[in-house]
Amino acid sequence: MENIPFTKRALKTLCGKISSEQADDDVRKTIEVFSEMGAADPEFTYSVQVDDDSRIMNLLWTTGKGRAQYHYFGDAITFDTTYRTNVYDMPFGLIVGVNSHFQSAIFAGVLLREEKVENFEWVFREFVKMMSGKKPVTILTDQCRAMEVAISNVLPATKHRWCKWHVLRKAKERLGALYGKNSQFKVDFHQIVNQMLTKEEFEGAWLQMLSTYALEKNPYLYQIYETRHKWAKPYFSGIFCARMTSTQRSESANHMLKTYVPPGSAMHVFVKQFNKLLYDRDSEESFQEKRTRLGGVVYKVGGPMEKHAAKIYTRTMFEKFQEVLYKSASYYIDELVPGEVYRASHFDSGRREKWYKVEYKVLVHNGYYTCECGMYEHMGMLCCHVVKVLLHLRCTEIPALHVMKRWTVDARDVLPLHLVQYQKDQGLVTSFSFMHSQLYLNCMEVVRLGDVNVDAYTTAMESIKVLVPKLKLVAVEGEGWDLSRG
Repeated sequence: MENIPFTKRALKTLCGKISSEQADDDVRKTIEVFSEMGAADPEFTYSVQVDDDSRIMNLLWTTGKGRAQYHYFGDAITFDTTYRTNVYDMPFGLIVGVNSHFQSAIFAGVLLREEKVENFEWVFREFVKMMSGKKPVTILTDQCRAMEVAISNVLPATKHRWCKWHVLRKAKERLGALYGKNSQFKVDFHQIVNQMLTKEEFEGAWLQMLSTYALEKNPYLYQIYETRHKWAKPYFSGIFCARMTSTQRSESANHMLKTYVPPGSAMHVFVKQFNKLLYDRDSEESFQEKRTRLGGVVYKVGGPMEKHAAKIYTRTMFEKFQEVLYKSASYYIDELVPGEVYRASHFDSGRREKWYKVEYKVLVHNGYYTCECGMYEHMGMLCCHVVKVLLHLRCTEIPALHVMKRWTVDARDVLPLHLVQYQKDQGLVTSFSFMHSQLYLNCMEVVRLGDVNVDAYTTAMESIKVLVPKLKLVAVEGEGWDLSRG
């Protein structure tokens, strides 16, 4: 040590200076990446919160595509900040939803310095502001207490539940060998988490599981049972989640990002990799859009209701409806009160576990069907019990009240108020002048041609960006013209 020409304090000061210079350079590079994104996407926006020393505390950004997706599919979102593999050990989060093809739709990216209540409050306030004030109906998160408090403060009307992916991951950590690869306990536990539809089923299956494996005094299982209303499907009755609670759907940000963001990444690398993730998601969505448009549907039953579903739903959701239709064949219907109350009973009731529910009551009121399993309210698609009742009543179509637009081929046909008359499901109820009709027809031709390929889209958008400012100028100069008419 006596031969080293500097002290420990000098070395510490030098390292601190180098670290500070690297962080400053990283911020500069991150802002440069944001500038590039803004130049390519006029709708791109970001928000930064700094501390008293002008250091970044929190960072939130979204793209034009993310804002548009949120407009259509922002009713249920997940927010996950469990990914920390970066040079600053800062939590990185994604705000994600699910689109009409049952794919993850990324709405925004978030970097936090700390997972504290005030940090999360800032994120939720800024996110709602970026999304023009629209608040989600439901939000799914991990079991972070600070996030729970922030949601109750900033989004009091939003329903907050836990993402099932995190519940299962915690179970794997806390239960050890009991939750092993070939464990029968794991099979039973997953069945309770994923298959139970009613509270009676859940309670019965849970008690049997504890008794079978002598786990009545297991502290972890006791803890999650006490909080079951936050994660168990039967306790989500009436809460729309777009089926994101299922394990196949509940991809965490951690799960998505680890294949894109290398360990020890700087902030600007995070943002660049975020763009790659968005690009891949857009490619997958484009594939599903083409798959829906091309048709070629394979019918399993061939009945009129299945054909109606093929016309209205995207291909992925139509296939999920086919699964429901297939399951409905396992039930028979009893009319308890004609036109009002029905009972769907399972054929193989004797072969099931004693806690399995085999009879479901379906109520009908003013054309709206309510099943005690609550699947429509939870997911937005009819359950097999209601479908069986509809078939029993010889219905040839899915009732309009039970066609949730977010799952249909017209999910994005949601226009501003001054253009709402053009929506397919609204009907063209207004008569227009010759000029208006000609403008509309030519604009639709621009949309049709601009959607052919990327080059056509780029050319169309460049022309529109030049044309709109010119039209605004002429319209303002026009005597008595009211721009609010659209």
